[in-house]
Amino acid sequence: MRYKILFTSKNNYDLLENWIKKFSNGNLPGIINLDLGSKNTHYVSGKKICKKYNITFIEAERTEFQENIKQTFNHLSKLNIDYLLYLHQDCFPIEVDTFDKINDLIDNYQVSDFGCIGFNVYHDIEIKKLDKANLIPMTTSRCILQKGNGYYMRYPKGSKVNYKKFKKDQPFKAENVMWTALLLSQKSFFKNIKIDRRFNFFLSPDDMAYQFLSKGINNVVFPNIHFIHDQSVKTKFNLPKDSPIGKATEVESRYGKFIGIEDLWIKKWGFIFNPKKNIDLFNNKYLKFICLRLFPKFYSSLETEGRCTYKNSNSRNKFFDEFYNHDPKHGPIKYIYPRNEI
Repeated sequence: MRYKILFTSKNNYDLLENWIKKFSNGNLPGIINLDLGSKNTHYVSGKKICKKYNITFIEAERTEFQENIKQTFNHLSKLNIDYLLYLHQDCFPIEVDTFDKINDLIDNYQVSDFGCIGFNVYHDIEIKKLDKANLIPMTTSRCILQKGNGYYMRYPKGSKVNYKKFKKDQPFKAENVMWTALLLSQKSFFKNIKIDRRFNFFLSPDDMAYQFLSKGINNVVFPNIHFIHDQSVKTKFNLPKDSPIGKATEVESRYGKFIGIEDLWIKKWGFIFNPKKNIDLFNNKYLKFICLRLFPKFYSSLETEGRCTYKNSNSRNKFFDEFYNHDPKHGPIKYIYPRNEI
């Protein structure tokens, strides 16, 4: 295949092995695992697991996500491979031919000049509850600058995005992608990304997306390729379901700096990366629960902190404005192939 899968691991090789066991008999691309500084016992067991499943085991030179991408691409360049698919160990392909579809995507579309390439992700839904016979667009984009709830998603009811107006399976431009499954081009990465080590894990892929977007490079979504991000899997291996949950020191041990990165983001990009409502009252979990069930359209229409801070920002960008001014409910949806809109 024309790409390899990248996993990054730190003291969680049982989670990686769980992923591999599910797909070891399928048509998998080659897999690379970067170890981010596991403790000795985990490091040793991780090497054994990688050897068992023919996974390339590499020690990460640094822990920051963008540095991980750079190191992996440098490794792949020696193999004449130009693409990588970054996956979380709790993010799984839904269809048996998913990885073949991604290879066909690289073969048949001119994707080398795109930025972040994303897919349709069933986010935070348990695998056992998934209806594989009826796959529909679920969560396809992180859109902090646009009207709505900060995501292109089918839930909660009343989310601003209107999937009924999307052409079936048609790839489209996105402000940002759901990066639990993220395809990247080596050419575009090295041409457009300036490594920012301040974002270790949290917000680091998002920073890449906005670096691309700030230069007019399209981030795109191919909604006919489906993954499921089942975070409940982590709880079976003594990890919190949601990455930020737990003591700050434990979170930072697993994922790098967490507290304070919002301040770094707003200084760099001029807006808050936050889909919370600008009126704090509506962020109360009980009121939010009531609104989403009784007044979903009203709740979705409320302005977010991201939009309000960007509106008054001194560092607005014409390519960001294109999405700030875009209404995901009424369009126009910006398709890539063919180049038409509705």
